[in-house]
Amino acid sequence: MLTNTPSNSPAGSVAQDAATTPGGARPRCNVEVMILAHNEAANLPHSLASVIGWADAVYVVDSGSNDGSQEIASRMGAQVVHRPWLGYARQKNWALEHLPFKSDWIFILDADESITPELKDELLAIAGRPAEQAPIAGYYVNRLTFFMGAPIRHAGYYPSYNLRFFRRGKARYEDREVHEHMVVDGPTERLKREMLHEDRRGLEHFIAKHNRYSTLEARELMREQIRRSRGDRATHLERGIATRRWLKNKVLPRLPFSGVWRFLYMYILRLGILDGLPGFRFCLLLATYDTFISLKLAELRAMGAEEKPELMEAPSTKARGLAVPEGELAVAATGAAKGPSVEPAAVAAPAPFVPKSAPVVPALEPKPAAAPAASGAETESPEGRPLPDPIHPQTARHRAELANLAFPPGKWPAKGSVPVSVLIPVKNEQRNIVDCIRHCMWASEIVVVDSQSTDQTIPMSQALGADVYQFYYSKEGWPKKKNWALEQVPWKNEWVLILDADEFMTPELTEEVRQVVTGAYSPKDPKKAGCGDGYWLNRRFMFMGRWIRGCGYYPSWNVRLFKHRVGRYERIGTLGQTGSGDNEVHEHVVLSTGPAGYLEHEFLHYAYPDLTAWIEKHNRYTTWEAHAMKAKDAGAVQASLFGGPIERRRWLKRFARGLPFRPTLRFLFSYLIQLGIRDGYPGYVMCRLLAWYEFVSLAKYYEMETQQGEAARRDAQQTSGKPLG
Repeated sequence: MLTNTPSNSPAGSVAQDAATTPGGARPRCNVEVMILAHNEAANLPHSLASVIGWADAVYVVDSGSNDGSQEIASRMGAQVVHRPWLGYARQKNWALEHLPFKSDWIFILDADESITPELKDELLAIAGRPAEQAPIAGYYVNRLTFFMGAPIRHAGYYPSYNLRFFRRGKARYEDREVHEHMVVDGPTERLKREMLHEDRRGLEHFIAKHNRYSTLEARELMREQIRRSRGDRATHLERGIATRRWLKNKVLPRLPFSGVWRFLYMYILRLGILDGLPGFRFCLLLATYDTFISLKLAELRAMGAEEKPELMEAPSTKARGLAVPEGELAVAATGAAKGPSVEPAAVAAPAPFVPKSAPVVPALEPKPAAAPAASGAETESPEGRPLPDPIHPQTARHRAELANLAFPPGKWPAKGSVPVSVLIPVKNEQRNIVDCIRHCMWASEIVVVDSQSTDQTIPMSQALGADVYQFYYSKEGWPKKKNWALEQVPWKNEWVLILDADEFMTPELTEEVRQVVTGAYSPKDPKKAGCGDGYWLNRRFMFMGRWIRGCGYYPSWNVRLFKHRVGRYERIGTLGQTGSGDNEVHEHVVLSTGPAGYLEHEFLHYAYPDLTAWIEKHNRYTTWEAHAMKAKDAGAVQASLFGGPIERRRWLKRFARGLPFRPTLRFLFSYLIQLGIRDGYPGYVMCRLLAWYEFVSLAKYYEMETQQGEAARRDAQQTSGKPLG
């Protein structure tokens, strides 16, 4: 479907067939441009400005943007084509087959790229030659990448040739999920001029994109190994591309510490050191990308993907490419893989509930199906309190499927018998929500606070008797989600227990909670009794199928059980909506009546079903960390080396911020001092990821400082009328 540009738009007139317009209109240049887009509002104006006005037509193939990308493209004169996401190569091949190209030459441009005037002149000179004088079928174009505002002229990223300009009908992309190359029918050459590559969406997008790419790349490496074992022939590629592909397929999977070698290659051998601090950060991030590929390839092998390739298509690992908003995890659909197994010493993980006929919900929806505004229902009571969501149309079906759902194995209190309210903040948690509620059915009230989920979270929660309330970050501001729920939800009980959807209660901890809220609890250690209005709960982290005892992840104390009138989460600085995700990150509950006590037993935390999920979450968390650094932790719990667990943790964090080589020190501290080494390979991987976390937090902090400095420079220039030196 093509979106027609208004005929009275000045920009829209350039996309018309000028050759048929009388009165000295611009002649056709014999070049058309195709751009794939999803949520590219920050980049499209620059990309389109470099081609609108001289190309015969510019097509923007959009896969469901919700940030105004389509409107920008139409307003600037491009023809917008709506097409659900098929994958990188398939989306481009579909466009090459179905768009109404008329010119002899096609240029494929990414939304974060732009064509320089010099390159434009070179393209027009080629396209203007008679067909008999243009035997070349395709041209490689050099690309200059900008990172954090600086050009990367070394590190193996410049020159960087990509085949983008070709004769219509002479080129097609190989069938590959990521880093696909063109297969050209005919001779090729290199152009002299270059295009520019600069993604203006920041480091969070950069990391989210490479998290997705590393998942796809690991799957492609696994498929290549399977193809070689079967004797299948590889696609014929240009010599240079084939060499790089050979290194990627044959060397990378066998290379220990692949990220270290990639960094040394880019930074030392390919002179990335000459690109200054941006070059150093760029090389580190790309080296980490290689590490992610290696780790995810090992993860696929552990899954048995070599013998069962269909496991790579499981919804838990299936990447949806551009159809997944940056900073959000792809929604797991029907048939999710089983939960991680745990060694005998730990509590066994429950098998996740999977509805028999739950439909696959698109990853992008402008509004949730059960949004109160869409149903016409009131969203507040006469007293100004929020009201639960109306019953979702699919709740009845899920209720029938879940009618016989029983407690997990163990000795649990009777259903609805414990006078405590369980608060579960969620967004798109259909993978976990049933099991989380299943472990809490003993509570007399379960409240799910949602933020416009687009999967089956809402009807599944309602089917199990939970009340679902909607929280809108864009409207509410502060207090954030959990504080908003504590203050606004009309609680039925005095005590509230807060759990994330990927956290599961145990029978032993449940019995302790029952004793607390019924007044029967008597602490074994009077020193850990606290004020009696709230309690610290410990949790076990499960990672790569194992309980992580070291790495600083155990013990992991959080105040989760307290009287809702006296407990609130700390507010750090004036962070507001930092983009760090659905929940507060690393913020802790402060009781107004005194210190919290400690319960003896623990709950389980299955936060990371795979490495992709870990990286995705911590990409958002590092944004929060950068904001907290910038705010200097104003308003946070007081840091003290001799205080409680949170005070000590805050002190260590502030102390570490002033240390050089912080990522390396974090690895050594987590692996050796906090005994991540005793957790085996999962512990090693976790400590490597924690070091990455420190590096990305710092990089985002410096990115914010740079952006603030540039904004101040622009404001001063506009005020004075003179450029700053």
